[in-house]
Amino acid sequence: MTTARWGALVVAGLAISAAPAAAQGDPKDGDDTADDKAATSTSTRSDGTGTSTEPATIDPDAPLAPPTSEVPTIPKFERIAAKGFFSEAGIGAAGYLGAARGYSAIGPSFAVRIGYDLFSWFSIGVQVAASSHEATVPPPPESEWYQLYRGFGDGRLGARIGRIAFFAEGGVGAAYISSNVLQKVGVLDPGERFSIAFTGGGGLEYQLENRHYAFGVAADWWLLPQFDAEQGIEARFYLRYTYGGG
Repeated sequence: MTTARWGALVVAGLAISAAPAAAQGDPKDGDDTADDKAATSTSTRSDGTGTSTEPATIDPDAPLAPPTSEVPTIPKFERIAAKGFFSEAGIGAAGYLGAARGYSAIGPSFAVRIGYDLFSWFSIGVQVAASSHEATVPPPPESEWYQLYRGFGDGRLGARIGRIAFFAEGGVGAAYISSNVLQKVGVLDPGERFSIAFTGGGGLEYQLENRHYAFGVAADWWLLPQFDAEQGIEARFYLRYTYGGG
């Protein structure tokens, strides 16, 4: 075989072996093309003339975006004060406002009230109070003390703002004085010890975490028609306990 024929056969073989490789292509080149397409994004130009394809830049150190959904919040409810049968015990001071003020010193007082909440804004009750006073009448006698007892059937109107409750109260009842020492100054008639009594006042109350307990302060005015229409006032600090539920 001649040298020219051998050369032609070698060229033909190389051409046949190169054709499948060219048709198959380089898979690496295809992956690069796909990656290039994935790394591009389409955005609208700010001038509104069309769109442009730009490579998307991703910062691996950028913080993660916060979640779009908001976590639902649980509403806070005000504490509910118990309602029903209750009792109150208080201590304070009492004194006269009328002519008897010059004949009786301000003295300590003690009061107990029991009642029932008909509604969250209205209750009825019975109150018993006692105060001790030093008689400051002209001698004799000197440094003599007496006690004034008062009992009322009353009603109370109230309103609540959060933990604080405000109220106004009033009632009617009777009073008893333990001594006739004020007879010499005309406050009492001979042998007089009892009088009808009227009362009115108000105060505020603070509800504790335990809905059965509350602290309060109150001031009450009272009138004693039979005791020369003498008037007095009592201020007290008290603790309330309610036996019922909400």
